[in-house]
Amino acid sequence: MDKTISVIGSYGEVVSTDRIVFVISCSSSKTAADEARDSVEKRQKYITQSCINDGAKEMRENCLLTKAGDMFTFIKETRVILSSTEKLDSLRNKFIEKLDSSIKLHDTMYGFKERTLADTSKKAFSNACRVAQDKATHLCTNLDVKLGDCVKIEELSSDWVQISNLANNFTEREYRCTVQTTYRINQ
Repeated sequence: MDKTISVIGSYGEVVSTDRIVFVISCSSSKTAADEARDSVEKRQKYITQSCINDGAKEMRENCLLTKAGDMFTFIKETRVILSSTEKLDSLRNKFIEKLDSSIKLHDTMYGFKERTLADTSKKAFSNACRVAQDKATHLCTNLDVKLGDCVKIEELSSDWVQISNLANNFTEREYRCTVQTTYRINQ
């Protein structure tokens, strides 16, 4: 019968948000619809170019023209998708400094791509196995025996934990994984 050793390894892998969505809207009210639209479009060129320069992954625009009495209001809403909080901060600061009160910055939503989450969980599992192997190697050295092949890996627990909060939107998550590994012992 083979002699074995079982050890537990744990590891937490942190991932930062890689999908940030924010909405900026621009509006103008004038007595002529074309004037309201032109007023918004002048500012929209700056908004669009700034988003492109700061690495926007995607932008979607929606327009609305309304009339109340003899005033036309044109509103253009731009949904911007970014990949980092640094890019978001740069854009928000730029818009606040350069544009007037007809610009509204809406709440920001933070998210994670499915691929990022899958890669992070695989990395945490792999590192938990490495931690367990390091423990097994250390134990075998102290017992003056040689560590053999891994015969079993069992995931004991795994869970996502929100670890940072920016205005009630979580910008970082940690995947914590604990494994139990069993190795043969060679004499």
